Amino acid sequence: MADNPLYYGGSSSPLYYGSSSRGGPAYHFQGNYGGYGAYGAYGSYGAYGSYGMYGSNGPSGNNGEEGSLIGSFSLSRIIRVVSQRWLSVFVFILIGLIVAFAVYRISPTVYEASSEISLDLRRSSGASNSALDQATPDYGSNYEEIFNTRKPDWTSEKIVGMILKQYRAENPSSVTTDEELIEILSTSELEIVRRSRLIRIIVRAPSPRLCAALANAYAKAIDKFTEEENKIRCDKAVSQIHINVTKQRKAADEAAKKLYDFRTANKVDNLRSTRDTLQQTLQKATSDILALSTEKTQLAEWEKMLAQVKKDPTTYGSLAVNVPRAQEIAAEFKSYQDAEGDYQKLLFAYTENHPEVLEKKKAAELLKQRFIDAAARALLTGRSTLQVVSNQLAVLEVRQKELRNELSTVADRIVLAESGLESLERDAEAQNRVLTDLLLEENKARIEAQSNNEIVRVGRRATEPEKPILPDPLLIFGAGAFLSISLGVLFVLVMDNLEDTVVNLSDIEGRLSLRVLAVFPHVQRKKREEVAKVLVEDRYSQFAEAVAGLRNLLDSPRYEPLSHCLLVISTQPGEGKSITSTSIAIAYAQSGRRTLHVDFDMRRPQLARIWGVDIDESRSLSHTLQNATKDMPDFASLVNKTNVDNLDVIVSAAPNGVSPATIFGSSVVSQFFEWARRNYDRIIVDSPPYGLVGDVLSLAAMVDSVMIMCCPDRTRFKPIQHCSRCLTEMGANIIGVVVNDIDVASASVFSPIEKGRRRYGYGSYYYSQKKVGRADEDAELSGESKDFSDEE
Repeated sequence: MADNPLYYGGSSSPLYYGSSSRGGPAYHFQGNYGGYGAYGAYGSYGAYGSYGMYGSNGPSGNNGEEGSLIGSFSLSRIIRVVSQRWLSVFVFILIGLIVAFAVYRISPTVYEASSEISLDLRRSSGASNSALDQATPDYGSNYEEIFNTRKPDWTSEKIVGMILKQYRAENPSSVTTDEELIEILSTSELEIVRRSRLIRIIVRAPSPRLCAALANAYAKAIDKFTEEENKIRCDKAVSQIHINVTKQRKAADEAAKKLYDFRTANKVDNLRSTRDTLQQTLQKATSDILALSTEKTQLAEWEKMLAQVKKDPTTYGSLAVNVPRAQEIAAEFKSYQDAEGDYQKLLFAYTENHPEVLEKKKAAELLKQRFIDAAARALLTGRSTLQVVSNQLAVLEVRQKELRNELSTVADRIVLAESGLESLERDAEAQNRVLTDLLLEENKARIEAQSNNEIVRVGRRATEPEKPILPDPLLIFGAGAFLSISLGVLFVLVMDNLEDTVVNLSDIEGRLSLRVLAVFPHVQRKKREEVAKVLVEDRYSQFAEAVAGLRNLLDSPRYEPLSHCLLVISTQPGEGKSITSTSIAIAYAQSGRRTLHVDFDMRRPQLARIWGVDIDESRSLSHTLQNATKDMPDFASLVNKTNVDNLDVIVSAAPNGVSPATIFGSSVVSQFFEWARRNYDRIIVDSPPYGLVGDVLSLAAMVDSVMIMCCPDRTRFKPIQHCSRCLTEMGANIIGVVVNDIDVASASVFSPIEKGRRRYGYGSYYYSQKKVGRADEDAELSGESKDFSDEE
């Protein structure tokens, strides 16, 4: 037994697929380490170990983007990974929102209120070096410089004390301590409003009323602080002028006192008051005399008129209203005239002795007498009034003379007193004039100083805010969502990069840039031979339909030139390479093409067992190629017929004494392929796994195209990437990948529909009706071929 080839490990014979250790399958190693030992192909120093072909220091080690923790960073990869691992991202988002909610709940509530003050600083025009200019500090040339210069003063301890005092005055019932207020004020802000003279005072506090009250107190405190500084600055600027004003006011007061003392001693003011009183009395007496004289003259004229009327009533005309008994006389005269008029009318109508005429004459005489009596009474009254007026006029004339004499005496006394008072009044007036000029000068200087000072006014009072600024739910939850999504995406990218196995179709086409040709479902068979021949046993199964779809795709115009000689490879054992090559060969044979199935896996041949062929070394492909001479061997003698029409197989026996490296280094392999191309329509080649040996590279250069097998959750990215890169560099035509052994339950993952493209997994080729005839099957398969042609 020691001389026979071992497939599953010994300790001292050539090993092909040993399994004595934990590593992956190894090919043809000598020594005491089995194929799965620590130094096997998949061990730590094997082809997939840390120093092997796919290790960290191998050709496909973690270099460049593959060496980073998250791998390549692109939008398509992010979308793919997030769509695959959305649950992990969702968990991160959920955790982030929970943390954000906790932060929102425990964060203190902060309100913000702001008040505004207006700032103005006026400078006197022109250059001078006066006391005003020396007293006025230089805060800057623009408002921003002034604000930055004054800001330390407006945040000093003095202003804080004024703010606290103002706040206590406006809010006497507040229970907030000074320490708390000072802490709040330490976080307050002063900022100048852009392109304006406004300064905004921003205060943040846990209470809306507190922050508004502090903002208003702050504004008033700055106003008072600036006003006090302005007053001190103005007093300093006009100090010398104020001294002169004080001296002059004292001199003016002394002159006024001298004048007052002189007037008091000489009673000048009393004399002047007496003179004024006498003048007023004299003027009244003179006006009364004039009025009485006028009245006396009128009464005298009325007396003459009444005396004449009494003698001759016909001379009566009219009397002034103010004549005594003027209305009574006028009424009697009118009655007399009416009676006389009636008498004359009767006399014209009748004779003088007519009774009515006599009676009317008598009545007229009576009324005339009454008129004369009224005039007599008015005359007596007028004479009495004239006498009274004459007496009053005489008295007033005497009083007028006395007043004139007394006024003359007082005037003489005043003239004597004013002779010394005039000089004192001139001196006092001069002192007052000088004092007025100095006061005007002081006021002018003060106004000029104030115009050079800061003018701060409260522009807008703060109001109580309705909503707090902190915690901000939009900011907290937005930041939480953003950070959680970012961390979640980063996490799934890292996990995706660390997980080297192929998971779905997007992994193959996205990360490997290889086209998925077909997806084969998992077949419930115990033996490999049964799985390989499922197309013969059940032509209408899901697996058979998937293989038929792949056959139609390879027969499409795009792939037909590349499908005459097809090499099926894998990166590691157990990925279904032999089963897939067998199924494709059966599918081609069933379509009527002469098909040759060749076993070039010379280290672990499988096709003889799959097809049940009993051969010896004389009919073994590997031994025939090994023993070939210069003449071309008879390859036709190696052909084995199968129970499938149009399908022949050439198998290899156990690798006893066979050196694959020697075989592939000779030209006999090329001669074999030339013979096969001449005699068969399709050639399907089963090869050893790539990466374990170099046979695949030699075979890939001799076939038309290469098909790579992939088994999800088993095939790794780095080996298949290395395989694809090396084969491409060798000039091989890699037409795509066949995904094998897919569970029907996960079919949706391996048959996605992408926008703008149709992609077919194995589900596209399943039919539940197994009793469909051959004609129906051919029609369906030709329709599927059209779909693949359109897709490609």
